[in-house]
Amino acid sequence: MYRHLLVPIERSDACVEAIGHAAELARSLGARITFFYPQTNANDDAVQHRHVVSLLARAEAAARAQGVPASVSTAQGGQPAREYDLVCIAHGAAMPPVPGVAVLVCPRDARPMVAKAVGALLAVHRTRSDAYDDALLMARPDAHAIERLREAHGEEHALTTALRERTSSLDAELDELARLAGREADLLARVAQSVMNDVAVDDALHACARFAWERMGRVEGVVLPAARRFLRDENWSALAEEAR
Repeated sequence: MYRHLLVPIERSDACVEAIGHAAELARSLGARITFFYPQTNANDDAVQHRHVVSLLARAEAAARAQGVPASVSTAQGGQPAREYDLVCIAHGAAMPPVPGVAVLVCPRDARPMVAKAVGALLAVHRTRSDAYDDALLMARPDAHAIERLREAHGEEHALTTALRERTSSLDAELDELARLAGREADLLARVAQSVMNDVAVDDALHACARFAWERMGRVEGVVLPAARRFLRDENWSALAEEAR
């Protein structure tokens, strides 16, 4: 039986879907996960480093939400250094196999309306995560940078509303997501006020980012896999239509 899963991480929608599959598999097996980001260049810039931090934070949040113990690892040269039972890779990923370890290629839902709806949601997550990355790299974020973080997006709300209409089994998780979103919004309002008053916002902005990464990771690791189980074609078609 598999006890320790390795999941390589990259900036792609297929990778996000693989995280959800791996988290569910690990929960069913009672296994743990290590999320692995291969460092191919020791001189990666600050932007790349921030991307990695947010990607791994979202992946860890996805696993935690499934009750799965998780850790993160990076390694020079693109190969992990520890031993694992199973490597779970995204569909189309170029990650080389770990010698002597089985590889599972995680599937993707090929239905066009699902791909469109999920793609729109993950594009919002990518945009929002990048906005946090940009703000956190600024010596003093300006009002425009903070307003980017406060922009409203309807994709998550549309998905969670559709799920609430189809099942009550996710009510506790969806309530927690709403709480995290509210907490992030409250903190961002305070950050915006501090920026206007020329007050340092580093700690508060990092706290906002952690709430955002936690929420996005839980959506990617719990809500999206559940949506594939519970939503019908007509639900996905409506979500895809709203994503236009």
